[in-house]
Amino acid sequence: MQTVELTVQLKIPDVTALTASNALRRRLGYQDTLVELRRADYYRLDLNVEHEQAALELATELAERTNLFVNPNKHRYSVSAGSAHPSEPREDGLWTVNVLVTDPDSGAGGGVLSALRGRLGYGDRVVDVVAGNLWTLTLRADTREQAEQLAEKLAVTVSREQGLLLNPHFQQYQMW
Repeated sequence: MQTVELTVQLKIPDVTALTASNALRRRLGYQDTLVELRRADYYRLDLNVEHEQAALELATELAERTNLFVNPNKHRYSVSAGSAHPSEPREDGLWTVNVLVTDPDSGAGGGVLSALRGRLGYGDRVVDVVAGNLWTLTLRADTREQAEQLAEKLAVTVSREQGLLLNPHFQQYQMW
């Protein structure tokens, strides 16, 4: 079994990400530390294939030949093997932290899995699908640990003055 990540982004400016970035910088005071905020639809696909290359090819086929992931008129996508790993610091002292937000009760991944296995005919080749929103934060920080702590403060809503990207009462998150 191989794991593949499929990320889907808008071709046009993402007004949701722009609005969130504006609120974090202007209303919550992160203008000096938040350099960039991007958002993408994220799918982690567990595929029943033997080799990494076969997994990448199957994920590309799923993105291009089904209407579950990508509308080619408004989206662009990327496929990568394995699960993401923490980024290294950039030469300019900035850190990139990814925050994956999932809703375990939404059934989004299960719905995609059901469609792939059933009406689209991929059967047992698709074992599992995790679906969520991937927020990518570019932050000014001294260490990876500091960047992750800052990303958590920006992302997890605990009050009107702290956090914006997810509600911990019904959503889960992973950071890398």
